[in-house]
Amino acid sequence: MNFYKQAAQILDRLGKKEGSIKGLTLGNAEVTDKKRMYAVICETLKHNTTLSLVLQESKLLTLEKKLTRSLALLLLHDLLLQSRGIQASESWPMKQAVMRHKARLKAEFVKAKIKVGAKKDGLVEGEEEVLMPRYVRVNLLMMTPQQVIDAFIADNWVFLPAPPSPLAPPAPNTFHRDEHLDFMLVFPPKSDLHLHPLYASGVLILQDKASCFPAAILSPPKDAYVIDGCAAPGNKTSQLAMGMGNGGKIIACDLDLRRLNILKRLTTKAGCTNITALNTSFLTLDTTTPDHSKVSHILLDPSCSGSGIINRLDHLVDAYAEEQEQAIILETTTTGGAAERATAEAKKKERLVSLGEFQIECVSKAMTFPNVRKISYSTCSIYPEENEHVVTTLLRQHWPRWKLTPRSKVLPTWHRRGYADDVGDIPGLVSTDEDRAKVADCLVRAVPGGADGDLMNGFFVACFERVESKGHAGLSPVWKELHTDAAAKRTHADMVAGETTAGGAGSEDATKKKNKKKKKKKKVVAAGSGGMGAGAEAAHDDDDNDDAPEDKDEASV
Repeated sequence: MNFYKQAAQILDRLGKKEGSIKGLTLGNAEVTDKKRMYAVICETLKHNTTLSLVLQESKLLTLEKKLTRSLALLLLHDLLLQSRGIQASESWPMKQAVMRHKARLKAEFVKAKIKVGAKKDGLVEGEEEVLMPRYVRVNLLMMTPQQVIDAFIADNWVFLPAPPSPLAPPAPNTFHRDEHLDFMLVFPPKSDLHLHPLYASGVLILQDKASCFPAAILSPPKDAYVIDGCAAPGNKTSQLAMGMGNGGKIIACDLDLRRLNILKRLTTKAGCTNITALNTSFLTLDTTTPDHSKVSHILLDPSCSGSGIINRLDHLVDAYAEEQEQAIILETTTTGGAAERATAEAKKKERLVSLGEFQIECVSKAMTFPNVRKISYSTCSIYPEENEHVVTTLLRQHWPRWKLTPRSKVLPTWHRRGYADDVGDIPGLVSTDEDRAKVADCLVRAVPGGADGDLMNGFFVACFERVESKGHAGLSPVWKELHTDAAAKRTHADMVAGETTAGGAGSEDATKKKNKKKKKKKKVVAAGSGGMGAGAEAAHDDDDNDDAPEDKDEASV
């Protein structure tokens, strides 16, 4: 098959979200020149905004009826951005269709770059590849961080005693230890360690820093029974095993057998011996079996929008699919597609609500295990619908039986916390801005990228703890003074009556208006650490796709 035609078919499938970039190129048996195919698909997606504008302004698809949109974008990419031009026979009709308009297309490309604020190479802000550090988790089951540091120094790398200040990736040929996770080393962007003997032997695990947060926060004891409910491809699972020193037992669930086999391969390479892999849905687990009834800790990183991911190119697929949909709307309607665009935006919001409901279902399932004491919930999303709104709804449903783990036990030195404005009212627990700020302080966020970001992928983590029968309800005494069973029962009844949707919208506005009138009458107990327990930061996974070729999907839970 003609290379460009095959590439166009792959773009079409990506637009329909029928696979990942790597899966449809490098993992596609029908593709012969896999590296070239991967490169041209990635580069076309990266320049999609500028190329689409050229296509629109030149009216190429109107002038050349035989050209499809995907094929035209690919040919425009090679014509306008590759010195070699379109690599096809001069007699090929599709190449001729583009070359007939070469001068016009080049002129439109110049204008398009100016219009969208593109740089010299045609990339607009946000499309260019974000150069983030290469994060490497040292597998403590095999070596210590100091042993690895010494090995790299022996290879003529320069070890920095502290991270660069202000925050920046390490300079070439230098590396340093991470300031928040002792087991993590930080290398310059694009450091290729795949051929390093320590990587080949399982000592080094390529894993984004933010992806290490959930397991570090959950921090189960060495003899614990643990479930990783959405486990594949397994880097978080192996991190749990590392933290437990291969003690206790980890039950790793995934409904996708192919991905579960990747988990088995990766965890075996990492020297993990306490993992039982189950090809099943976490949501269907029987909580009463002998093993499951012993579970005390659960890690949940369920399907999400992936909107925080910038360290892999598959995030470009969502933008491409959305832009393709908008372009088709404009080309097939006479009204400019205003109504259609509104419909598309509504579908996006519906998807976020649906994801939020699914995420709530997962955490609620985890809370039914009879002896579970601690649950970490995480997403690689930037949207509050999957983060603070989910936490709000879970607290409405399950407080005062469950509470948020306080900041003192949730990466206390990490600077970026949850967004207070996105925390909703919770009857008996949260009604003021001060309350919302206290909830947000228990949560962890990472902002994707550099500049104003954290030089990592976007991430969110919340940790829930079961409230013991003799313990204080909710986050008391830091929060509200609810020392009696009657008070706990009353607030729980209020909470059930006031339950809303996953996003926390709807009745929230009405609740807020009522609570504003009550603010002056309520006496808020001053924040403090008494009664919450002392704790320090606990001594990461699929979000760096060197070891994890594809994103999670809902079938994996």
